[in-house]
Amino acid sequence: MTRDDVFERDALIDRRAFYLQAAFRALLDATARPGEVAELPRADEACAADAAEAGLLAPTVTVADVLLDAATSVAVAGQDTEAARVISRRTHALGAPVETAPYVLLPCSVRGDEASAAVASLTPGNLLDPQLGATCVVECSALVGAGPDGSRVGSSSGEAAASAWRLTGPGIKDAALVECDRADVLLARIGRADEFPCGIDLVLVDRAGHVVAIPRTTRVEGVA
Repeated sequence: MTRDDVFERDALIDRRAFYLQAAFRALLDATARPGEVAELPRADEACAADAAEAGLLAPTVTVADVLLDAATSVAVAGQDTEAARVISRRTHALGAPVETAPYVLLPCSVRGDEASAAVASLTPGNLLDPQLGATCVVECSALVGAGPDGSRVGSSSGEAAASAWRLTGPGIKDAALVECDRADVLLARIGRADEFPCGIDLVLVDRAGHVVAIPRTTRVEGVA
């Protein structure tokens, strides 16, 4: 290779690669330590613009960037095809019904009975292919939990009342306490009563980019 054959690095491509790497690491940390709050990298302007067009939070689109590709499919619960179209355009994932999609995005605007019904309808996989159980990315207006150093971190909003939840199971020492405003989702998840290895995985995310993973192996109980 001669000196003229050396190509200059593309700064834009480099920034996106570092952004995706940091987001992947945050999700990996959150999944390895259920109930612990991880922080996603700050979304760039293009991500924020696509999120606004889809009616989603920018951190939700960041999570979608990591989880989705042309080999999978996604649904946006409670919304028309426009939101799914934006996500598909960005990630190349195909659109699918909520009941069969391996990945489902649940916006802040979808709450109450509508959110509960969506969670209840998610596919749990089956005994032969439990890995087909859905992953649901749930937007929160309030999300607070313990960070890596044990301090309480997250965000709180007056948009909806937050409630406390106790998490136990693999990856959690003793118990983890999480506060969020998605009782509709967590109660619906408890009500499914899926039997391991089948079940669904939840990823809670807020506007500030805090993320908490609740894998199917995690037991969730409300705290009075």
